[in-house]
Amino acid sequence: MQRQTPKIEWCKCNEDVAYFIDNYVQIYDAVEGDWISFNLWPVQFDVVEKLESSLLLVILKARQEGLTWLILSYILWLMIFRPVATALLFSRRDREAVYMLTGRLKEMYKRLPRWMQARSILQDNDHEWRLSNGSEARAFPTTAGDSYTATIVLVDEADLVPDLNQLMRAVKPTIDAGGRMILLSRADKSKPESEFKKIYRAARQKITSWSSIFLPWYARPDRTDEWYEAQKVDIQARTGSLDDLYEQYPATDTEALSPRVLDKRISPLWLEACFSEKEEIFPVKAPAIPGLVIYEAYVSNQEYCIGADLAEGNPTSNDSALTVIRKDTGEEVAKLSGKYQPSTFAAHVDAIGIYYGFAAVMPERNNHGHAFILWLQDNSPLEILRGHDGKPGWLSSSKGKTILYDAGADAFRHKETMLHTFETYTQLASVEGSTLRAPEGLPEDLADSYCLVLAGLLAPGGLHVGTNPMAGYRG
Repeated sequence: MQRQTPKIEWCKCNEDVAYFIDNYVQIYDAVEGDWISFNLWPVQFDVVEKLESSLLLVILKARQEGLTWLILSYILWLMIFRPVATALLFSRRDREAVYMLTGRLKEMYKRLPRWMQARSILQDNDHEWRLSNGSEARAFPTTAGDSYTATIVLVDEADLVPDLNQLMRAVKPTIDAGGRMILLSRADKSKPESEFKKIYRAARQKITSWSSIFLPWYARPDRTDEWYEAQKVDIQARTGSLDDLYEQYPATDTEALSPRVLDKRISPLWLEACFSEKEEIFPVKAPAIPGLVIYEAYVSNQEYCIGADLAEGNPTSNDSALTVIRKDTGEEVAKLSGKYQPSTFAAHVDAIGIYYGFAAVMPERNNHGHAFILWLQDNSPLEILRGHDGKPGWLSSSKGKTILYDAGADAFRHKETMLHTFETYTQLASVEGSTLRAPEGLPEDLADSYCLVLAGLLAPGGLHVGTNPMAGYRG
């Protein structure tokens, strides 16, 4: 392009960070072995817009998509055009943090036109770089950096940081006065419930002030379907699974966030084929229960089933959870999870079941399930389905768990259900084949409730069109 006078160009760059990056920033290309112009890809323009509009941003990405370069370019723009800016750069090791500052940010600055640079550099070492306009950048390992007030904080490879929670506690207060924080990383599948993944999931569900971005393998324009297939064949041949492919080059964020598939009871490929996100709705006549998520309102003359997984209900126990599925479509229509006393949870199940046309219930029959079942028998018109042993509820035992997850796996393999809750998806993907439990410390309540409702749909005589839902009601 033909550039105009420095004054006009300065004004253009000052007004448009994408223009600045696309026209003036150079980055190092390892293939070319040289510094080249940073010509933005379409998806990178979108990321720049998100950078400008979000104070808290978590980015999950495939490998080698130029995102670290892009965010450092944005930081460089802040330092030049929005002084006095303070940038804190974190990576899992000191050496990598120093490279972001000295090998990338400073080198990008050196290649800008002289008229765009600050009058002088006041401080220049491996960990600190300060310009005469008052802007500065500092590099830290993830064990330091909590004594500064920052304009912007970048945590690179955040999912690989050993203790991101500790870093967040130390560093996030530095930007709470209005600065920005960016967590950038590919997924580390060895930590399915890492702090980074929790932040991303919550942002994705829009339940926190964080915004989220996911960039798949094909965000990079030079990657073709043939390229991807070659990676897939190579990884499968070397490792015997696609875990590394989904970690390095995911096509969806569910691929990136799902645990390793080896020794998993339900194949993530089956789950992926039966998973589709759906917006929550708020039907007028639905029960007003905090935490209840509804994807589809009750449809008259349709049958529904509820799977209910019970927990003790104290602050340190697991969550209780329920899933509602519509029988004719196999589609998830509602879910609820939280810490409830058995009687409180039973009352919630009763209200939700009545709303969904007196849905039948398949509860887990465990220590707490007996009290839950008794409450329903005494107070609710809902039918309690019988499990594999012919008694009300599903017996929680080794045999019962095996039959339960066999039913769940078959439903997903044959595409007989449609899942909408992202958290349920990740829990189902984490359940191990050898134990039928999630890895230690990870939840499985929603996964169990989903398999319970699938088992309920198969229960002999459990759901009958045209039966009187009030028959036998003692309430």
